[in-house]
Amino acid sequence: MDAFRWISVAFSMILGLGVTRILSGAILVFRARRRATLDWIPLAWAFAIFVLQLQFWWAVIELARVERVWSLFDFLTMIAIPLELFVAAALVLPSEGLAAGERLEDEFEHDGRFGVLCLSAYAATALFADWRIFGTSLASTATALLVAEILLPLAFALRSGRGTRATVTGVYFLLVIGSSLFLSPRAY
Repeated sequence: MDAFRWISVAFSMILGLGVTRILSGAILVFRARRRATLDWIPLAWAFAIFVLQLQFWWAVIELARVERVWSLFDFLTMIAIPLELFVAAALVLPSEGLAAGERLEDEFEHDGRFGVLCLSAYAATALFADWRIFGTSLASTATALLVAEILLPLAFALRSGRGTRATVTGVYFLLVIGSSLFLSPRAY
């Protein structure tokens, strides 16, 4: 097995755990829908994380063509991406069911906002990896989209008003969907 295959196994294990975490959290929230108050904002962030996980998993295929020799630094840079997505996935939705009368909004305020901040770290690491490993120009559309993916979660974390946070969430959600469709190859 060549080096890339070993590296892709590490990416896949972490991404698989992250996808499992998002789906498990979503099922817990779904089951709590009759006894707890749900909120669309954490669910939108969770779906955005899910899309980013799948998009990165799809993009891993490209790495086989780009990197012929992997340095430890390049490996650590790339493994940080699924790790940051995993942490975001683990924090954005509760890991236990919501009790009667609990609010998803309150749970999200405690831990989910840190998951949102992990999305800024993810985008910053992806921007660095795009430049270093893929040779993407810093004056590209992909770079501009990643800069927006860095700034929007930061804006969310720094604001406390529900209206502002809802707007930032909606813009980020649309950005992730649009950029994933725009930047992902249709086929390999």
